[in-house]
Amino acid sequence: MSTRPSVLIVDDSPAERQLMAQALRAAFPEALIETAAHSRAAKEMCAAAAYDCALIDYNMPDMDGMMLAHQLKTEHGYLATVLTTSFGDEMLAAEAMRSGVSDYIPKSRITTESLQRIVGRSIYACSQSRLIDEQRGEIENFAYALAHDFKQPIRQIITFAMLVGEQLSELDAGDAKRHLEFLRDAAARLGALVDVMSRYTLLNQPPELSDIDLNRVALGVKNSLASLLSERQGEFLTPEEAPAVRGNEILLSQILQNLVINGLRYNRSKTPRVSMSVRRQGAQVIIDVGDNGVGIEAGYLAEIFKPLVRLHTAAEYPGSGLGLTLARKAALVQEGAIWCESTPGGGSVFHVQLPAAPDQPTSSVEPRSQAKPPSNDNGGAVH
Repeated sequence: MSTRPSVLIVDDSPAERQLMAQALRAAFPEALIETAAHSRAAKEMCAAAAYDCALIDYNMPDMDGMMLAHQLKTEHGYLATVLTTSFGDEMLAAEAMRSGVSDYIPKSRITTESLQRIVGRSIYACSQSRLIDEQRGEIENFAYALAHDFKQPIRQIITFAMLVGEQLSELDAGDAKRHLEFLRDAAARLGALVDVMSRYTLLNQPPELSDIDLNRVALGVKNSLASLLSERQGEFLTPEEAPAVRGNEILLSQILQNLVINGLRYNRSKTPRVSMSVRRQGAQVIIDVGDNGVGIEAGYLAEIFKPLVRLHTAAEYPGSGLGLTLARKAALVQEGAIWCESTPGGGSVFHVQLPAAPDQPTSSVEPRSQAKPPSNDNGGAVH
């Protein structure tokens, strides 16, 4: 906390303002202390100057202190707000803390020591929140820039490995060509990991949400995975009709694409099959993505969404170990959720929950089989 904190006292009583200012000056001799007689003046003063803390009387004629504290906190995120009241009941204290007030003190208990403790603690907590947010932003920017800078040398490694391999193709180079293939594959995996880490970092930013046509998203995922479906001789079954949801179309596409890729790759069936169905539950839409793959043991269901958790070796099933982590983050930032039910050897069902778009009818739709359309890409990294 600054050695010279700035505190705004908001109270409609001149006598109370004077007494509070005297107690604050005793607690913080170097503090800048100003007063406001009503909420309008308090909001104008906070807009004009950066205060460290606002001491707000709960019982004011124009607006109750809790509402004012909430408005000030919304407009000035790192302003400490301490509610004061003549009543001092614990129910008010609990409600104040739930609404985002930094702390609470009855006027009957205001002393130099209590103000020094409560105001000092509240200012310190808000300053730490600011510091954490600033450091998080710096780390995210650094990680994104680092990932971007990694891409160029990775591309060069892959390119030159391919060129050297082509020159050795006509020669009896022994293990050299095999070693170059290992080098190229390792560089490709590193490139995929960098891509995934970039997306992981970007998911810390709030996305733009809108109404999404699930039918269009499902068709887009099918098109993007056409080459993988052909390679694996697999099927992706989608519903004939699906309700619209509220979310981010790019992030939802990535979630479904990762789940479909996992269902096809973690699969020993002769015909790998992934089936998507949709159901409405109140104000929510549940997207069920099931497969006939290897399944997951119950003890690992909570672990699979953690970063870099792999249940199989890279030799068995390729992947970055971040696909399901990304899916979970993408669901959360869309105000949704994701979870899994599975039977070892009997496949898995991933459930993606998102808010329904407004004015959507209640319905359930079942998947249907579609021919594999032509496409070009088998899309992102997976678990």
